[in-house]
Amino acid sequence: MRRTHFALVAACCLAPSLAFGAAIEKSSDVPAKVLPPASIRFESPDVKEVPSLQRHVLPLMGRLGCSGRACHGSFQGQGGFRLSLFGYDFKTDFEAIVKSETPRVDVKKPAESMILAKTSSDVEDEHGGGKRMEKNSWQYRLISKWIEAGAPAVDEAKDPTFVKMEVRPTEIEYVKPGETTQLHVVAHWSDGTIEDVTPLCRFQTNDDAVAKVDVNGVITCVGKGDTHVVAFYDNGVVPVAVMLPVSDQVGPKYPNIPAKTKVDELVLTKLKKIGVVASDVCTDEEFLRRASLDVTGVLPTADEVRAFLADKSPNKRAAKVDELLSRPAYAAWWTTKLSDILGNSENQLRNSAPAKAGTHWYEWLHRRVADNVHYDDIVEGIVLAVSRTSPDQDYLEYCQEMTSYVRDDKPADFTARETMPYYWMRRNMRTSNEKALSFSYAFLGVRLQCAECHKHPFDQWSQYDFQHFTAFFDRITSGTGDREIAKELIAKAGVETDPKKVGGAKIRADLDRVARSGGVVPFSELYVRAPKAAPKGKKDKSKVAAAGRVLTPKVLGGDEIVDQNYDDPREPLMDWLRQKDNPYFARAFVNRVWAHYFNVGIVEPADDMNLANAPSNRELLDYLAAQFVEHDYDIKWLMREIVNSDTYQRSWLTNSTNEFDLRNFSHAVPRRLPAEVVYDAVVSATAGQSELARRAQDPVTNCAIGMSLSYTNRNNINNYALTVFGKPKRETPCDCERSNEPSLLQTVYLRNDQEMFRMIERPNGWLDAVTADLPGTQKKSSDPAAELRNKERELARMKERLKEETAKAKKNKGKVTANEAQRLLAMKDRAKEKMAELEAEIAALQSAGDQGKQAKPQSTAELINEAYLRTFTRYPTKDELATAEEYMKTAENPATGIRDLVWALLNTKEFVVNH
Repeated sequence: MRRTHFALVAACCLAPSLAFGAAIEKSSDVPAKVLPPASIRFESPDVKEVPSLQRHVLPLMGRLGCSGRACHGSFQGQGGFRLSLFGYDFKTDFEAIVKSETPRVDVKKPAESMILAKTSSDVEDEHGGGKRMEKNSWQYRLISKWIEAGAPAVDEAKDPTFVKMEVRPTEIEYVKPGETTQLHVVAHWSDGTIEDVTPLCRFQTNDDAVAKVDVNGVITCVGKGDTHVVAFYDNGVVPVAVMLPVSDQVGPKYPNIPAKTKVDELVLTKLKKIGVVASDVCTDEEFLRRASLDVTGVLPTADEVRAFLADKSPNKRAAKVDELLSRPAYAAWWTTKLSDILGNSENQLRNSAPAKAGTHWYEWLHRRVADNVHYDDIVEGIVLAVSRTSPDQDYLEYCQEMTSYVRDDKPADFTARETMPYYWMRRNMRTSNEKALSFSYAFLGVRLQCAECHKHPFDQWSQYDFQHFTAFFDRITSGTGDREIAKELIAKAGVETDPKKVGGAKIRADLDRVARSGGVVPFSELYVRAPKAAPKGKKDKSKVAAAGRVLTPKVLGGDEIVDQNYDDPREPLMDWLRQKDNPYFARAFVNRVWAHYFNVGIVEPADDMNLANAPSNRELLDYLAAQFVEHDYDIKWLMREIVNSDTYQRSWLTNSTNEFDLRNFSHAVPRRLPAEVVYDAVVSATAGQSELARRAQDPVTNCAIGMSLSYTNRNNINNYALTVFGKPKRETPCDCERSNEPSLLQTVYLRNDQEMFRMIERPNGWLDAVTADLPGTQKKSSDPAAELRNKERELARMKERLKEETAKAKKNKGKVTANEAQRLLAMKDRAKEKMAELEAEIAALQSAGDQGKQAKPQSTAELINEAYLRTFTRYPTKDELATAEEYMKTAENPATGIRDLVWALLNTKEFVVNH
């Protein structure tokens, strides 16, 4: 949660409410059918009405600050008296107030009740929370009348339930600072009652630099900009948009800016209200660099830049977007993005899922992203996953199938499976609570951590909502399916499992060795337990909350599900996700994709879609989510809809009205590249043609944007660099794990790390080729034909060695120690990676022909142009070219000069940010 939220809510809760403003009492906005506010009804001592604990007493105590987190609503309570946070738990609060060992009410002598005496006392220090109300106030009278009536509890079977709340006005546009507006809040109940509950509400502002709100719901305009003021009552949370235009360019004075797409229309509609003028559309160079890095995670090549700039087609940008979406790098990068959200972590899969689980997970996702399988179908394959591929498959057949995936010799294709169970088999997904938290984060964009212990401070979710939601996952478990067969397989494999002789790590390593050699071993599996049969005529009480409520599966904000009606309780959950009116599923994915392209989400943070955290442009989010559903959750449709808009293609250069705009998408926001993209950009900017071709053909294997599952060195990709630039470990359900913030270590790496110098000067790199004949170069680049022959010979030697080692292992089967077996497996892995790398290099050299030769620039200016195109995706300006040429003249020699220039360009802000 954001700190500002906590502070603002605390401020609203704790401020004394000694009198309710006259503005609400005299309001003519409230319809006659609405019950007047409690501040009027309980003003007279002669009032006969009996207040309701749920509708009046507990909301008032929340308003007075009694049930706030700094008082009795804290986890420990205060002075031996604890209430539920903001009064969501009527039964528990009733017990604490009325039935505890030290009751806070005295129905025989109401005036002596502690709940009245302490909160209205003038005696200093008698009440730690201070004086909260006057003795002759309507607040005092309301609580007193409830006590006089016997302090009745909430009757959940008979009392009306809360339906919804409305706040008027729904949007406020101010003209100048200092203007005020009184909010009016009405609550709707299931018996048809509509009551003005404004004096019982809590209020907060999301930005007090734009607007402030007092305890009575009076908003005061403070400064230019836009924000939301939020009203809280019972289970209702309603935000109200508040804005003061930043300029006079509103309405008819707003410039005529064309709206090319519906996205542009909705964004411009909001900008017109707040007087923010959108920036112009960016240049072709900026568009190409921005779109390439965002869509594929890869820098465009110098040749690609030249071709795009030379293309005079009016539709070349849309055509480029289509081309980028068809590239292997798109599938590689967006599979990595999805893996971040889903938590594909080698560390979390260790000991709880089969060997190679992380790799299989990535490959399963990658196949579907590459084939543009629609988002809901991808999610279904994860949500409804089980390990066995059919109900008829027994445990032995399952183990045989799993062995076929992990064996080294001709492994079966795991990606052909309909479902992918490893999401549920991570070590941080063992309990129902952990499953619920991860599910809500990944597929709903909702943070439920607060509701695990208490009422969510900024949303409608109570602890009971959370507990009902976790019930969907109580029957989802993993383990060994048949222990007798598992014992037989272990005995047949000859693996020692006596804990007195060997440790668990060696047992797992030995089983892994057997499986990779093709032997069948036992595997852990994900399955759904059968529901427990309830006694005839009685409810299933297998899961009961602390307050005694039976907890059945219940979707967030929806109805309870009869668990016994489904073999898999996740089936109705998946059906709920697909409902067109689902308030989270499509919106969460749309918002995350938008945040990727714009630096901030329409809801920000993108994984915190709580009611108090309102969208900056609700109409825009509604449109994209609805159309995403209408297009059957087509991910590439969503990408095109966003990237083809002028809103995405706006320049990062600002004007006087939008220079401080960070949330309304009036201009591009320069943002540091993600860790994998930064690393790959350095590699690509300094790579030779054959390496660029290899990386383009297989980015999954050869690029950091591809299958990087953990912090192990893979294919010469430096995980130290990825760590420094903020690559997430995928350990917790939070987008905040990935950091794009700059740091001193990043600067040190780019300027001084030896790996940077090695990449700039590496053999067969770009500089090695173009400086081969320049003075100051110690060696010349190899001949392409000779390079091809050398790689073919190296590949042949590698295959022969692998063949020999495999034959040796088979001959000595049963005599090989565990360490030798692990060494052989590791060597085979490295050999296979190297062979794949060599085969790709050979294919690139053979198919590209002259691509193996670097077209060498003929002049210093051409060298400088090429360096700029490779790093900045643009030609240098006249001043930049002149400066670079001057430096080249003063350098020790031309080779040193161009190396220094490349190093300098890689260390600029322009290189490491996307703009």
